[in-house]
Amino acid sequence: MKILFSFFMAVLAISPALAQDETFKRKFVNHTEFGGLFGRVKYDTYQGYGGNQKTVDSKASLSIQTFNGIHLNQRLDVGVTLGFDWYKTALLNPIAAGIRYDITKGPKARLFLTGDVGYGFNWLNQDSDGYKTKGGWMINPGVGLRMGKINSSSFTFSVSYKRQEAFADKPLLYNQTERTEDRVYNRIAARIGISF
Repeated sequence: MKILFSFFMAVLAISPALAQDETFKRKFVNHTEFGGLFGRVKYDTYQGYGGNQKTVDSKASLSIQTFNGIHLNQRLDVGVTLGFDWYKTALLNPIAAGIRYDITKGPKARLFLTGDVGYGFNWLNQDSDGYKTKGGWMINPGVGLRMGKINSSSFTFSVSYKRQEAFADKPLLYNQTERTEDRVYNRIAARIGISF
């Protein structure tokens, strides 16, 4: 987290130096995407008197997010990212500080970096009886391709790593005084979207 925060601060500090000599006008930016979160998960399954057994499964979840911010210069956008991530046992709503930085500056296709750091809330989550899910910290760095003219709408495709923390209180089983679960969702996110 500290490394990514330091990266954000460094980009913001050098952004005036990255600005072009051309006249530049700051404007509102929106980047809305949807896609999937893909990963392998290892978890305990209760086996009765035999104890717990580790099980590994492939998981896929739906993800929607929108980045709203300001175009600081020809390459850098800063703003806030809002999203919905539907995991198997939780619906989390991440709110994050985000950046979008164009690495290349082609006329119709540009490679860009994306980064979001924030917190996933459980505002729309519905728990089963006896369960209580809480959100946690989130980090989402990645890379993408933006296709379209510079000053108009663009179609985007991005791939990123998403790490989302969550915590759950679970119903007690026989002879237990506490039963909690610390979850860390480590996923590869593949998204398509539109940027304007």
